Amino acid sequence: IILSILKMARSKSTRKGAGKDVYSIVVDGETEVWYFQLLKQYESLKNVDIKPDLPKRKKLSELYDLVVENAAEFTKVIWVIDLDVIIKEDKERSGGGKPALQELKEYIDSLEQLDNVHVLINTPCLEYWYLLHLKQTSKYYSSFKDVSKQFKGTILEGYEKTEKYYKTKNIYLMLKPCLSVAIDNAKRLGEFDIESPETGKAEIYKIFELLNL
Repeated sequence: IILSILKMARSKSTRKGAGKDVYSIVVDGETEVWYFQLLKQYESLKNVDIKPDLPKRKKLSELYDLVVENAAEFTKVIWVIDLDVIIKEDKERSGGGKPALQELKEYIDSLEQLDNVHVLINTPCLEYWYLLHLKQTSKYYSSFKDVSKQFKGTILEGYEKTEKYYKTKNIYLMLKPCLSVAIDNAKRLGEFDIESPETGKAEIYKIFELLNL
């Protein structure tokens, strides 16, 4: 099924050469949408349209299908994945069915056949990327709750996963002075290795290069 979907994606015409690069950012959380909306608003992205897709509690397989579908229409597709839920699901599974990490590995392997698709993994979550703006660390945190404790005494103390907080505080502009530091800290963590999933990663830093920022 995966191979047939990929073949279909290649056969469709894309928007390349249409005069404007159109990017699709596929996420599964509201915080990512708010962050990317602020990024788009405050960066000079004259020739780029960012269109975050926020499915309503889609399964991993449905997100994958969405990425493949968008690959046929957009110049680049960026799939941002928070790994904490996937790891948690595997630890709590009681048998039967394919482990979520194995399923993700198969999707990542298959998407390598599409040169305009980029999969970016955050472990455990987007907030780990925020933490790298504030300090250099390679420590693995298993959940958002553990990461958020590190915000105490920083500009992110009192952080909330709400649209009001994001838009009122303007979290993107608040963190932007430390953006180059965060990118350097994220690069030091290296590439995501699905064989060692419980390792702190913030591959979202790659999006700034992908968007030509």
